Amino acid sequence: MPRREDDTRTHDRVFRENLPALYRLAYTLLRQREEAEDAVQDAWLRIARAQDSGIAAMPEAVRHPRGWMFRILRNLCIDRLRARRSHLRIVSSDVEIDTLPAAVAGADLPPAEIAIDSADTLARTMAALARMPAELAEILTLVVVEEMSYREAATVLGIPVGTVRSRLNRARRHLRETLDEEDGALCPTAPLGRNR
Repeated sequence: MPRREDDTRTHDRVFRENLPALYRLAYTLLRQREEAEDAVQDAWLRIARAQDSGIAAMPEAVRHPRGWMFRILRNLCIDRLRARRSHLRIVSSDVEIDTLPAAVAGADLPPAEIAIDSADTLARTMAALARMPAELAEILTLVVVEEMSYREAATVLGIPVGTVRSRLNRARRHLRETLDEEDGALCPTAPLGRNR
């Protein structure tokens, strides 16, 4: 089947627009920068081959190109994890200034204390996310960080929407408990049964 230029341009545009999000998903799953970069590049090659062979004209790729691309990347990451057959490396110190919220990194800097607190909260959250089971970190990355709808996340993960909801609930609870435990360790005089 000959490749249609409109389809090619659409997939190229969607891939470029979602490149940072695709990288974040790969990094969440693989937890190594170089391997995440390689996985995103492999995903692009697979998408390009799909375009050349006409697979990119399949209904899923045409109707939901973003979800289709995330699914390709996720499958590649899973294949890499299976091939690696080792424990995931926890990376907690990779917070860069360009990952800070715009209000912190932008021209309208808040007072220094707020910026430091925001950076600390982001670093602690990223570290907790890195220690989370991959299944929970993946769902948080897709729904919370990448702002996918439950239906989009379900398509990417190949699971029902109800499973997305339950995993997201478990992931949020796990993150909250992890951060609360860290807060308790930082403030040992705080009451144990406190509610937030």
